[in-house]
Amino acid sequence: MVVEALLLDLDKTLVNVEDFTDYCSALAELDAAGYAPRVRGPETYWGRCTKTVMDVLISLGGAEWARANEIVRRYELIGAERAVAMPYLDLFLAATERLPKAIVTLLDAEATSLVLQRFAIKTQAVVARVPGIRPKPHPDPVIHALKLLGAEPDGAVMVGDSEWDEKAADAAGVRFIAVTNGRQNHNFKTPYIANNLKEAAKLIQEL
Repeated sequence: MVVEALLLDLDKTLVNVEDFTDYCSALAELDAAGYAPRVRGPETYWGRCTKTVMDVLISLGGAEWARANEIVRRYELIGAERAVAMPYLDLFLAATERLPKAIVTLLDAEATSLVLQRFAIKTQAVVARVPGIRPKPHPDPVIHALKLLGAEPDGAVMVGDSEWDEKAADAAGVRFIAVTNGRQNHNFKTPYIANNLKEAAKLIQEL
């Protein structure tokens, strides 16, 4: 089936923000404020602090979420300023230029905007970590991105690097391309596996 729209994770898929974000300090602040994970997302390859911070955020709602998010947001903005492009980013963007795109990310909205501006990543829609939309691994941000693009699930493909991305895409009925970034140990179920963005671009052309 022809690919009509692309949904793209951001961190460690297009741009490396995580390695420049002090999630361990963010986690220490969350812990001091009394926030701890009540639910846990899928196991993935993120650092321990990153995974725990994201587990905390998906555990919270309302005013608690807003306070916790403000703690994490400060560190992510610093990471966004220091982030670097993932290998073959420019090639990938050029190869997929004709396709409508939406960013679907766990990053804070302001940090997301900064990253997109810094790396001249142009998309038709952005769904970041905001109140009112349950984040990945829930399908909600994927479904919201499809609505913003006016796309159907069976005409879209999501590209991401984590099992959280895959779970969200699968729950929304969207095909998923996993970018492993060279890791051999993963829990992806998709048949579409790419080591990097160059291979992901080739897979998109072949679908």
